Amino acid sequence: MQSDNNELRYQELAAKWLDGSITPEEEKEFADWYNAGLDKPLQVPESFAASEEVHRQRLLRKIREEIQMEVPEQRRGIAWPKWVAAAAVILGIIAVGTYFWAERTIMPATTGKAGAVAEADITPGGNKAMLTLANGAQIVLDSANNGVLATQGNTAIIKSQSGQLIFDISKQTAGTDDIAPDAINTLSTPKGGQYVIILPDGTKVWLNAQSSLHFPTAFNAKERVVQLSGEAYFEVAKDKRKPFHVQSKGADIEVLGTHFNVMAYTNEPVMETTLLEGAIKVSKDNRSETIRPGKQVQLSDQGMQIRSIDTVDAVAWKNGIFQFNDTHLKNIMRQVERWYDVKIDYASLPDKRYNGMVFRNSNLSEVLKMLEMAGDIRFEVVDKTIKVINKRAEKITE
Repeated sequence: MQSDNNELRYQELAAKWLDGSITPEEEKEFADWYNAGLDKPLQVPESFAASEEVHRQRLLRKIREEIQMEVPEQRRGIAWPKWVAAAAVILGIIAVGTYFWAERTIMPATTGKAGAVAEADITPGGNKAMLTLANGAQIVLDSANNGVLATQGNTAIIKSQSGQLIFDISKQTAGTDDIAPDAINTLSTPKGGQYVIILPDGTKVWLNAQSSLHFPTAFNAKERVVQLSGEAYFEVAKDKRKPFHVQSKGADIEVLGTHFNVMAYTNEPVMETTLLEGAIKVSKDNRSETIRPGKQVQLSDQGMQIRSIDTVDAVAWKNGIFQFNDTHLKNIMRQVERWYDVKIDYASLPDKRYNGMVFRNSNLSEVLKMLEMAGDIRFEVVDKTIKVINKRAEKITE
């Protein structure tokens, strides 16, 4: 009877959290309950939302509101309040129906043997990158000291206190090497890495994991051109005299000054360019399309397609979130592979789709646990290789 009363209490707290009526004391009780974990699922009554999609949108809106209130601007996407992260993990993945799974038990460790999640948990990625200068010199940015790292012509290359890489042409540097105007630098991130760079023209770029950006030492030509492999979010400095171009996978994206995201990994079947502000023109082969905010251009073997999307989904990674909107498990695991520097046994993945979110500063075990909670699967992690086990198949063979 006590267990039933507890479950009713947790259902009540979940409902209050969603509608904003939860008190600070109840909020702490809710978070403490999550951190302690439960040994069975928590069922949230269907009356809390008219449908799964309504529930999902309501949940995500609530979490975003809490993030805006609780996290200082300079720290958003880096260090989330513990209770907000806990609530996101509890409520983040919505399975078919209205079941929110709250179990948080970490399975026994594996020392060469199969197990759901290793006791020596895999931590998330962070600010890691390599800068390769035009002269071939390489600088490991995550271990470099803050301050001026090198100079190129009249440009100082600076690692700021916040960990950003800045190419500052305002600094008057002396004793610098002569640099050819077409010399190219490269910023590259490994698996489990990300980095922010401010280019010589003031354009700000967020580079996602396992990506690289090639750019000139100075934008002296009539056009500003960079090459991208992987994923990046751009806030382009306006200069009507010099259009800005991003080239990737045979496509060209032209802008004057705007905010947009490009996802162009070699192991992804579709290249996606999503516009948040301004206007861009995407060209490939013999086709060009100019799009407006809220639109996404998809390039694949089937050609070019344009669709309307929620731009929040496209840039969630930049804001420190994995966000899934009817997303295939295979797509999710490619993101996991890049951010946690693990290998995936793709042959074992079932054809499943997910809705939900989880913070990118979560350990791998939390992400996998959420996916387990939302479906009849479990994960085995052995030597940083993740394999999916179908729970139903296991039951049949038992």
